[in-house]
Amino acid sequence: MTLLYIDCSMPQAVPYTSKFLWISHRQSSTGLYSIGNGDVCFVLFKVLTLSWLREGCMEYLLAPFAAAMGVAKKRKRIRFSEQGWVLMYYTVFWPLGMFIWTKESHFANMDHLWTGWPQRDIDGLTKFYILTQLSYWIQQVISVNIEARRKDYWLNVVHHFITITLILVSYVYHHTRVGVLILVMMDAIEILFPFAKCLRYLGYTTLCDVVFCLFFITWVLSRHILYLMTCWSVYSDVPRIMEASCFIGSAGNLHGPLPVPDDWWHLIEPWLYPNGIVCHSNGFRISILVYLLLLQVLMMMWFGFICKVAIGVLDGRVVDDVRSDEESDEGPQITELEKDANSFATVSSWQESRLQPRHSARSSSAAQIGNDGNGYLKRKAHGKEE
Repeated sequence: MTLLYIDCSMPQAVPYTSKFLWISHRQSSTGLYSIGNGDVCFVLFKVLTLSWLREGCMEYLLAPFAAAMGVAKKRKRIRFSEQGWVLMYYTVFWPLGMFIWTKESHFANMDHLWTGWPQRDIDGLTKFYILTQLSYWIQQVISVNIEARRKDYWLNVVHHFITITLILVSYVYHHTRVGVLILVMMDAIEILFPFAKCLRYLGYTTLCDVVFCLFFITWVLSRHILYLMTCWSVYSDVPRIMEASCFIGSAGNLHGPLPVPDDWWHLIEPWLYPNGIVCHSNGFRISILVYLLLLQVLMMMWFGFICKVAIGVLDGRVVDDVRSDEESDEGPQITELEKDANSFATVSSWQESRLQPRHSARSSSAAQIGNDGNGYLKRKAHGKEE
């Protein structure tokens, strides 16, 4: 708020404050935006802004709403608030990403992802979307380290850092088309999953199951089918469409194609000089493909948890819902994603009836132990009197 006040009330400070508040490096001749050092200021400020919005929404909006809806336990209200914030964020940014993606001529053709490279300048909405998404994932790294540590902590940390790396590389090396596509595919389930979890915390189990089914289908389509199609395009289409080459200069004064240098400096220069040399090579393509496939491995691990739980529920087995924090009680543990997937299953009445004899047996056993214990104490007391 202070920066916004200074930006509005002190015109002489605008050159210094505007780069934190608004996207910068607009080209007056085209109305498009290039990358530049001012993007760092925007991202840092957006990380702080998202952190503030997250805490504010959780503390003053979502937690009171959960309490009003009858969520009695504080722990569940916190979980509801965390998932509610994710739902709020992606309810805005997934449709925004879809809009950016579908308005492009290449949205239905993988070949068009790689034509016309490098895209030195992009429109303002795309730049805002990419930089805000980058800020969100940086903020997620902070959040995962200040909250109670979960059993899949390292899996989440690796996922977050790979995601941040891919966003940065797509932006700095001017592959924003494929960057937007991957974000849209990855974010497709980020509305359904937290929505289902929020429904569960509120007690709407039937609706929760319906949303979880949609989540399961969307996960398979977006994160395994469409995502692997994109990986295949990187493997097969890029060598066919893009030649190993370099370009230098701004969008209005672009020189190339030039041969790829033998040294490593051409890989570093785009990070330091926005209009410097930017190159595409087979080694660069393989490196990106490795990152994409590593991300797919992580998603397969999470999908394995989901399938395991789904099969168990279909077989009539019930998996206990245990806490996922490292401070949790002793006993069997499952990861946070597996735990949440377990909780989506609703135990039907006939399953409850199957479990009832077991509960009765346990109650009988407990009563018998209590009677035996009382008898032992009475005999011991009688012996002392004698």
